[in-house]
Amino acid sequence: MIEFLRRRFVADAKGEVIFPLVVLSALFFVDEFDTSAFATLAPEIQKSFNLTDEKFIALIIVNVSVTALLAVPLGYYADRISRTKLVVISGVLAGAFSLFTGLAVGVAALTFARFGNGVGLLANGPIHQSLLADFYTPDARPTVYARHRNAHYAAAVLGPAVAGIVGSLLGWRAAFFLLFGPILGVTFVATRLQEPVRGATDPGGGVLSDNARPPKFREATRTLWRIKTLRRSYISAIFFGAGIIPLLAYFALFFEREYGLSPFERGLLGAGSAACTFVGVQRGGKAAPRWFAQGMGVPMERVGLVLGSVGVVLAVMAAVPFLVVSIALALVANYVLGYFFAPYAAVQALVSPARERSLAFSLGAIFLVLGVIIFSALGLGSIADDHGLRWAIFALVPWWVVGGLVGRSAGKFVDGDVRNAMVASAAAAEAAQAHYAATQLTVGPTDEDTPEVLGEIPTPKRAAGRPAAKKAPDKKADPR
Repeated sequence: MIEFLRRRFVADAKGEVIFPLVVLSALFFVDEFDTSAFATLAPEIQKSFNLTDEKFIALIIVNVSVTALLAVPLGYYADRISRTKLVVISGVLAGAFSLFTGLAVGVAALTFARFGNGVGLLANGPIHQSLLADFYTPDARPTVYARHRNAHYAAAVLGPAVAGIVGSLLGWRAAFFLLFGPILGVTFVATRLQEPVRGATDPGGGVLSDNARPPKFREATRTLWRIKTLRRSYISAIFFGAGIIPLLAYFALFFEREYGLSPFERGLLGAGSAACTFVGVQRGGKAAPRWFAQGMGVPMERVGLVLGSVGVVLAVMAAVPFLVVSIALALVANYVLGYFFAPYAAVQALVSPARERSLAFSLGAIFLVLGVIIFSALGLGSIADDHGLRWAIFALVPWWVVGGLVGRSAGKFVDGDVRNAMVASAAAAEAAQAHYAATQLTVGPTDEDTPEVLGEIPTPKRAAGRPAAKKAPDKKADPR
């Protein structure tokens, strides 16, 4: 088994060193187990703390919202401080607060534990992706990112089943005790990661990374908001957040309350749902190039159709009184939703200027949270207590449909925004090169700044795990 996995990682890394990919994927995998365990065992946790549906949903919403908002400043500062240290700190937080979840004896303690664990999971997004970009060359990145993302879905398939079995045999708290060791074990291994040179694997790496620093936060956000495709996408995210975040809490409660599914049965359902999403993501990734070939705005049009379709399927799932039909529709909804991720990410990457791209990905979290705030402010969180979970899920349908319509409308702006992004990126690169050339003509290169400023890029490590020998700077050579 180990040899099989090693060959797969070597193939995905295109012969480059696999250690960073293995460690970051393993962290993503064990962290997702905690999330899956909490979702699967939600009814047992709710009963243990005598929480009403509204209060339990509020706990989840507050936790998700606060941690999502923290993703924005974390992504911003990750461009300026050591990312490998952030990965280690995040792993320690995730493991410690996973253990604390199992030890919590009051609502306040449970809320604090889930918040701390959520903070520990933040590194799995923009920080991991940024590190992988600097560890691997452009040729290897697509398969590297796919392998890293697959770790998330593999855990989402296995996590609910394991949590359901442990919860049925030993109680819900035991599931979180079980997670503590693996998370901290992988985090300890992660301390061996060395911080890569930013942009070292990009063409011109060292020069551009030093001279084309990311802009200030306010300037960057203004730039992104002026991009029409992103603006429509962020507005769509408001409705998407109001539709999906409450659904994360309703899902397990619905099948436990309406059909009496045990923790083990809900674990199997969660695993099946994650498997359907996994397949949908893969199909969406394969379909995205065909959609782009039909027109640059077609992927966003399909994304809008996907969101609206999920809403329709959820409406039918909430209405039918048959377990088999409800399970089938839940699986269909997860499969259809999987088509959303790859085309949406591809469009965002295309329309975002290169130097603001990380912030562009993380900024959507603010709008997801805004949607949840609006959802709560309208009093929709009380529907589950007052009218039952079927009506609570049905109340989410308009958010999905409207979010899909708004997202679909962004398609007409994609073509122009892609051209603008290419022009802006080219201008930034030219300005950085001009600044660099002027600096060298004025002061000339020195021995001290040659490795860091003048772009002495280390050769990426190979599969054997040994770094290539560093070439000593040639003082007589042209630094360019």
